[in-house]
Amino acid sequence: MKNKIHFVKMRDTKSISLTGNYCYLNCKHCNKHYLENMATINDIDSLSDKTSLLLSGGMNSEIKVPVYKFVEKLKAYKERYKFKYNLHTGFMNYDELLKIKDISDAISFDLVGNRETMLYVYGIDKFDEMWKTFHTLLELKFNVKPHITIGLNGGKLTHEYDAINKLKSYDNIDEIIFLVFIPTKGSYFENESPPSIDEVYNIFKYTKDKFPHIKLTLGCMHPKGKYRKDLQEKLLFISDKIVQPVKHTVDLAENLNFEITWSYECCVF
Repeated sequence: MKNKIHFVKMRDTKSISLTGNYCYLNCKHCNKHYLENMATINDIDSLSDKTSLLLSGGMNSEIKVPVYKFVEKLKAYKERYKFKYNLHTGFMNYDELLKIKDISDAISFDLVGNRETMLYVYGIDKFDEMWKTFHTLLELKFNVKPHITIGLNGGKLTHEYDAINKLKSYDNIDEIIFLVFIPTKGSYFENESPPSIDEVYNIFKYTKDKFPHIKLTLGCMHPKGKYRKDLQEKLLFISDKIVQPVKHTVDLAENLNFEITWSYECCVF
């Protein structure tokens, strides 16, 4: 049987922060760094060349991304420009999730496998609320794409296998998206190293064995440079989808006669 790979170039999706550069948290892996280059809700009219938006932002004091506060405005933009929306929610409750149901095309939901890792990295214990929100999203039949960051805890593996094992109790998941820890300037973990490529591969292998019929995706957040090149090469035969492939990966897939397909939006679509 012919090997297949789907490549994603993030050309037609723009990330929006609904909180500007504000975040209540001061997480050890991020420290608000990724909010700095995001557009805001006031920029949406200038983004009509895009086909989809990632609606994200920092967390408020309730550890929620306050999408529900902007529903009418976002609905109007959706109708005007025919956008698809991929949402980050944080730990919303049932009623808040109902409010955003109509505008949601996909939900990217970050999962942490155990309480200790969440407490250390995020500085909060909202472990039960996180899994409850995830459960409610599935119950309400949102298109939920669980995300697991490999090496979230400063490059060390401390929660990943727990998260995968917990997902085994859900039978309505069609894809798991893996991110890989990036040592981020200005964050507590800036001088740490990403997990080894073999460690990342072993998690993909473990997940493939546990979930043989679910798509495994290497998401957009993984370190650049030689690490990215080597990681993508290692994962080529086990991933179903690779986001932001480098030229080496594409050339390799072509030379190995892979059946290659492409898309140009956020990988959840």
